Amino acid sequence: MIPVRFILLNALLVPVFFSQGVPNYDVSGIAVYKSGVVIEKAEVILMDTTEKVIARTNTSKKFMKRYGGGQFSFNNVSSGKYKIRIITGEEVDINHRFEVVNETLDLGTLYPFNEFPIYTPANYTDTTLVLIRRIPTIPVPEDSINIRHIIVDLNGNANTIIVDSIVSDSVYYTDFDNLKKHVIDLDKVYFIYNDYGIFIHQSRSMKDRMKELQDRDGFMVFHSGDTLQFDNIFFEPIKNNPEVGTFHKADTTTAPRYHALMDIYYVKTGKSFLENSVRKGFYLGLISVLSGDYGTIITVVPIVTLGKVGYDWYKDKRSNYFLPSNENTPFPINMFVFSFPEWVWKKSQPIIKPIMNSRVIKWWKGRKLRKVQKKAAKRKSVSG
Repeated sequence: MIPVRFILLNALLVPVFFSQGVPNYDVSGIAVYKSGVVIEKAEVILMDTTEKVIARTNTSKKFMKRYGGGQFSFNNVSSGKYKIRIITGEEVDINHRFEVVNETLDLGTLYPFNEFPIYTPANYTDTTLVLIRRIPTIPVPEDSINIRHIIVDLNGNANTIIVDSIVSDSVYYTDFDNLKKHVIDLDKVYFIYNDYGIFIHQSRSMKDRMKELQDRDGFMVFHSGDTLQFDNIFFEPIKNNPEVGTFHKADTTTAPRYHALMDIYYVKTGKSFLENSVRKGFYLGLISVLSGDYGTIITVVPIVTLGKVGYDWYKDKRSNYFLPSNENTPFPINMFVFSFPEWVWKKSQPIIKPIMNSRVIKWWKGRKLRKVQKKAAKRKSVSG
């Protein structure tokens, strides 16, 4: 006869034994081309981090050639890190890394893209919003003035100064070292900021460079010498302590990284800059055809466009420098950006200014002031 104690002990141990099995989960997703069309009957390979094949399947077909399609799933996947490769039949396959952590995982919609290497900047931490990097001045004289300014020209030459005034076409300032007064054309200034990291002037060229960089891929180099590659970049409007946001496809959290503009030496765009060169070359070729008998659109526009692309690459127009390393190290290239609307505006000033200063325009501008003055005179006469 089996003892009662033995039966009770087995009854307690059996559930414990079976509960120690490894739990498995399901992994699913949808494969889609860049155009948004789902990928049907594509081979899907599940691998571990060493790219050892664990399982294979195929994406589903559309129902009635209209609904669904592109879906795949793997069952009984244990916790861990994995990689999925989907053979698209095009130049770029879908490669996606993920981790299963104690739950069924829906990978969502997966698109093909070129994977960028993951850069980890060495010894680099984002600057806080309080600490502002100034260009070092050697030697530094005794501080007798509360606020100093840094003026940077389009060539990257920098000076520590005290700005007296900024007018429509000039900047009047005093040298911090010897207190001598100077004046510089506003067209030659890249930007001016003060000790508190506040930009008191930013040139149109600087604004245009940030506008051209927006939403492009490339890499940036910090003053520390570290390099960071990104898939998308965003410049916030210049204000106190401006920051730059970068996005990285390799980062599955899709969270942006923020960097102080004062820490960035230069930003270089990737292949996406070609779009900018082609667009400018097209309009330049179109203007050339319309402004004179230089040939047909079919011949001139492609030649000028290709010429513009080659010129931009030769002149390294992809590089956009921001804060110089120090006062005695200028940029390798000039930061001026040509603007056709600005050129037209300046050329038209000899015609526009006489018109704007004419008696008719002055009378039209003063009509509101005269109306207010009449009302004030009536109230005064009534009260008197």
